[in-house]
Amino acid sequence: MSNIFSEIGISALDFIGISVPFILTMLFFFESRNRKHFWPHPLMLLILVLQCAIAILLKSGLTIKIFAALVLMTVLIIETGTKKRKNLAISKSEL
Repeated sequence: MSNIFSEIGISALDFIGISVPFILTMLFFFESRNRKHFWPHPLMLLILVLQCAIAILLKSGLTIKIFAALVLMTVLIIETGTKKRKNLAISKSEL
């Protein structure tokens, strides 16, 4: 398994350590329609940001830094785009 990731320059542990919080963050973001269970999303978002920041600042190797930065940018784009779309839909429904 680590041979697959060593070809691209990311260790399997680093890849899994960033991918799992990313997938959980997106899962909680798109499934948190119920306000009663809203708390997991900010918690997973914080864990993801810390994990990516540690990877960017402390890990050696350009590929892991680029991967962590791309994951952070993806989360930022998805969350801001979705929130703007929801706000636009709310403002149109008020008219």
